[in-house]
Amino acid sequence: MLTFLQDLFSRATEKQLVFFWLIFCFAALTYKLGGVPPYHSDENFYVESSRNMVQSGDYLTPIYHDKKRFAKPILYYWLVSASYKIFGVNLVSARLTSAFFGSLTIGLLYLVSSRLFEGRIALYSTLILPATFLHFQISRWATTDIVMSFFILLALYYFVRSYQSGFKGNFDIYLFYLAMALGFMTKGPPAIIIPVMIAIIFLVVTKKRGALSQLRIGRGLMVVLLVNLPWFLAMYFLHGDEFKNHIIGAEIEGRLVHDTPFSLYYFGVLFRYHLPWILFFLVAVLHQFGIYRYSLSPAPGLSESFKQIPKNVKIRFRLLFAKENESVLFCYIWVLVCLVLFTLVRTEHSRYMLPASAAVAILTAKFFAGMEKHGFHWPGYKIPIILTGIVFLVTAVVSGVALYILGLNYPIPMQNFVLSVIFFAGGIAVFRFNKTRHCGKQIFAISFSLVIAFSFLSAEVLPRINRYPMKLFSEKILSEKFSGPIAVYRLGNQRARLGVLTGKKVLKLYSPSQIKQFINADEQVLIIMREEDLRKSDVPLEIVAEDIAWLEGRIDVKRLKELWEKAESAGFSGLTEKIYLLMNK
Repeated sequence: MLTFLQDLFSRATEKQLVFFWLIFCFAALTYKLGGVPPYHSDENFYVESSRNMVQSGDYLTPIYHDKKRFAKPILYYWLVSASYKIFGVNLVSARLTSAFFGSLTIGLLYLVSSRLFEGRIALYSTLILPATFLHFQISRWATTDIVMSFFILLALYYFVRSYQSGFKGNFDIYLFYLAMALGFMTKGPPAIIIPVMIAIIFLVVTKKRGALSQLRIGRGLMVVLLVNLPWFLAMYFLHGDEFKNHIIGAEIEGRLVHDTPFSLYYFGVLFRYHLPWILFFLVAVLHQFGIYRYSLSPAPGLSESFKQIPKNVKIRFRLLFAKENESVLFCYIWVLVCLVLFTLVRTEHSRYMLPASAAVAILTAKFFAGMEKHGFHWPGYKIPIILTGIVFLVTAVVSGVALYILGLNYPIPMQNFVLSVIFFAGGIAVFRFNKTRHCGKQIFAISFSLVIAFSFLSAEVLPRINRYPMKLFSEKILSEKFSGPIAVYRLGNQRARLGVLTGKKVLKLYSPSQIKQFINADEQVLIIMREEDLRKSDVPLEIVAEDIAWLEGRIDVKRLKELWEKAESAGFSGLTEKIYLLMNK
């Protein structure tokens, strides 16, 4: 492995490395893409609504379970519908759209980084981005976020090109607005607000206020309107006040009015979902503002060091605004805009921080490049690299123990323990490559291990640990070519999952009287319910298939502790329940 990496990095050109890395990442993102049913509830909306578009031929109005869905603009539905037309109507086709744009984002980041910095920072940032859990996870979901994030990055790319050319003699500034317009057609205002705020703040703080007029905001607005207005006008003419009131009420006022206490939620997201890279990022920030230094000169005493911090911070903060540090400043503004903006809105979702991941990757890559320049013996580098190796090894042990606990009373295939092996090998590689004094090999070792681990976790481990009865039931329904009515009884959003997986209409039942009415309405029907509800039912039903589900959904630390305590005695008693697929007799 070591020899392979040495040959790879010594013989291949940078663009060749990026190309092969993109192919590898796309393969990892698409590995068993349909193995887990709709993991996030939003997936149901886009998968089902796009299916209705293809089946009905109405490509203007998204319909979800016979109800109009105005929550998001139309572009993502069109992209998924196009994927359905090419690859067939199924969950994999829907998710393939996100995996494709997730891979494109990696390549686009290389172009952006190349514009901002010289050296290998572009290559390193490209290696880092797909190895962040946030980017990898969202790239496997059929939601709008990764596509919008791509268009935000594309807009920033054209802004950088325009800025570096002095806003003269090219159409890059119009492409800046076109990218934002397409992002707006994907998910709405954030696609415009984020790039525009980054651009304006950057020009103001770098004292380029005169360049604000060169942004050609008036003409840019025309570009945005030309792209977006036709669909919005068509929807208004078709649906009138129903459409207008939803856009103004639920999508603007409902999301902006903040009636909950402000929190540091998105700072937590930035830390949790960017491990282990965030460790290097934080040290880079400390160095950037003079709190931690590259210097090889003897360090002053602890007391003297603390006294120097305010002075160092002041000096380094001023240096940040120097001409030679504009690219660094741009990336910091990028991260801060995302943090502040989403802290101000009402809703809290980890995926909202996705546009900031590219900037975190760039700044982390710059940190590694600084290490190559100043030396690997600096304590500020050793600490995060040692912590990274330890995190890998601890994760290997914890994942192995967790799978063993589950396996005491639950069938866990041996191949799932490969996850522990991947993290263990990654940890060993981190410590091994630390001796080579080559950041590229260290970054690749971490990134390669994480991408494989994320892919294996998503495709192999989660389907085994988190139980999805609707997956088994949908396979049974499709294999038997069942064509009669289907319903779920008191199973919440499982209706949506079953509908997505089967492509069939699924009804919701809430009372015993509704069950009787449903069963008597047709000669042959299917109904899904819990074992507890089946015992209480007095209607004649025959078991077609059965599965188990966790009572509270997902595996967490508390659940594992309960499993450990109960594994030897009561097994999973009290932690799982049986779910049945039933047919009327």
